[in-house]
Amino acid sequence: METAKSFFNAPNIIIIFAYFAIMVMMGVYFSRKNSGTEDYFLGGKTLPSWAIGLSMVATSMSSITFLAMPAAAFALDWRMIVPSFASPIVALIAMWIFVPFFRKNAQVSAYEYLHKRYGNGVRLYSSIVFLIIQAVRMGAILYLLVIPLNLITGIDPLWIVLLTGGSATIYTLLGGMSATVWTDVIQSFVLYIGGFIAIAVMAYLVPGGLTSLIQTANEHGKFGLGAMEWDPSQRTFWTMLSIGIVGATGGFTTDQNVIQRYLSARSTRDARKATFLCATLSLPTWALFFLIGSCLFAFYQILPDPALNELPVDAVFPYFILNSLPPGVSGLVIAGILSAAMSTLSSGLNSFATVMVTDIWKPYLLKGKTDQFYTKLARGFTALAGILMFIVSYVLLRSEGESILDFNYKVAGLLSGVVVCFYLLGFFAPQVNRRIIWQSFTISFGLNVYLVLVELKLIPNFLHLHIHPYWVYPFVVVVMIVLSLALAYLQKSKPDKEEEER
Repeated sequence: METAKSFFNAPNIIIIFAYFAIMVMMGVYFSRKNSGTEDYFLGGKTLPSWAIGLSMVATSMSSITFLAMPAAAFALDWRMIVPSFASPIVALIAMWIFVPFFRKNAQVSAYEYLHKRYGNGVRLYSSIVFLIIQAVRMGAILYLLVIPLNLITGIDPLWIVLLTGGSATIYTLLGGMSATVWTDVIQSFVLYIGGFIAIAVMAYLVPGGLTSLIQTANEHGKFGLGAMEWDPSQRTFWTMLSIGIVGATGGFTTDQNVIQRYLSARSTRDARKATFLCATLSLPTWALFFLIGSCLFAFYQILPDPALNELPVDAVFPYFILNSLPPGVSGLVIAGILSAAMSTLSSGLNSFATVMVTDIWKPYLLKGKTDQFYTKLARGFTALAGILMFIVSYVLLRSEGESILDFNYKVAGLLSGVVVCFYLLGFFAPQVNRRIIWQSFTISFGLNVYLVLVELKLIPNFLHLHIHPYWVYPFVVVVMIVLSLALAYLQKSKPDKEEEER
């Protein structure tokens, strides 16, 4: 492989410097428009629907999108895109059910509804779980960004973390939701441009162009969607689709990043238009990055490179960027990788601060303060989120990153399983009152913890539940919903007084 110094040329340096400068300047610009918490958390409810829609798409992407999806298609096929098939369908349902529901029952946070429906305990539990998962997720995304950028540029990993995470924290802290959304818009275009450039260069360099790449990839099964039989122990088509349905449902009903954008729109109609745009663009976006992986495989089949034998699959795309893209073009693609990560980080930072202020400090710990006080507090918690993000990424850098990262993802994913049930039961099962929800929660949470401990091999599987880790989240969701409905029926429960009044 060429030395990393080959990346440092005038066009690349100018592009990367300009990218970071524009992001920070946007934060400074929007800081002047934030006069209160509504401006900071919701952009003053003046954001256009198309910008919110692009922001929703950008928020769902990360450095994982730009690197892991091409790697998955390069190594195997497109089966990892199957969960994304559910997103457009669930998004369309969300347009008509969840968007108006949250705009009616929440002002800033998704968890305000849980307070109305089930009381303080459920709201606090869900908020704290979100904050923990968000901190881990942001740190993990920042860590994953280090790997390719260090390989391509040779910059010390700690400096990559500080520069990228620091820039995202600064413009989010200053500009709030407006800066987050408008930088997401720019970042989404940069990301798409980077992806299309990569495919265009591959097509230009091989005989026969794009047609040759597609044919070669197809001959090697790089567009497959996985085995079609039903086998819960394997990553078959139906396993991945089931995971996608549950994940998308949770994303559009419990994810503060998404719901905050519902609430940022000028009207319910605009929120629906934004969600429709997200539904329209999401699947083609994932497909673009899987196509990069398939074309990358075909590219090196047509133009073999012995150096690939010594590279892990995740390093193949960075290797291509470093060795096959001309100066300036490689800078644009790197800007695309940065955009994928920073759009997710800024949304995470803003939503972390929103939940800390709206769901914990304002209603319980610091009541009755001025709006200006809560705005300053929000900026403080944005900075705190940035610090936690740095700590997580630093721990991953100094540890056996892959094993710890896998551990964090499993624990975070498994322990959040019950939260989506609070919303689904709240929406569709008024007979499941506060007493029933705590009964079913206690049992389901215990099951969730048991499955986590079994997965981590800390206790024996004395219940003999042999479930693939991918199935634990859907399994716990189904158990809690069925259990809640059964307990409500057996106890002949009635809706809480507050629910009857609504």
